[in-house]
Amino acid sequence: MLKKLAAISLTVGALVLIAPAAANAATAVPAASDSYADTPGVTVDDPIIDICEASTIVFGAGWFQPSENVGVSVSGLNAAESAVSGNTAAADGSLVLTFRPPSNGEGSYAIAFSGSRSYTATVTVSHGHDAVSTCDHDPAVASAGTELPLTGSGMELALTGGDVSPWILGGGAAALVAGGALVAVGPARRKSA
Repeated sequence: MLKKLAAISLTVGALVLIAPAAANAATAVPAASDSYADTPGVTVDDPIIDICEASTIVFGAGWFQPSENVGVSVSGLNAAESAVSGNTAAADGSLVLTFRPPSNGEGSYAIAFSGSRSYTATVTVSHGHDAVSTCDHDPAVASAGTELPLTGSGMELALTGGDVSPWILGGGAAALVAGGALVAVGPARRKSA
């Protein structure tokens, strides 16, 4: 029974201490022999903005036909007063569109793209730190999307602002020490019996 308890304690302690490193491990890069082509990517920079800010939707090369004029429609509160710019694809089929919400807008806006491919992006507009009439920005507040940028290349876990609790790390270390103590006590106990 003592051996089982020691083995369990050592295993739990090691897993708790190794878990943060395993969670941050990058995934393997696909082999060069993969026969499937990568799908061009789409990103929405600043998906949550203030009424005085703009959001940019970026389509990777090859998403649309070269120099294609892409139809763009916006739906949401007072969507007719919103502004979009950049609805013509570049020579490589990429596209960068900027969306600016109406001055009296709020809530979710669906920006629908119709062309050789269809896509709908969602941007949420809130009444944050900006006043509708002036759109003055507080320099102490970071602009949307800049708080936790991802770095590097390849697959990464999202940066959520969370961290591993010191209580969990302490518990794992305690379990590791307890398991080691049980392993050390076992042979001494057998000798005295």
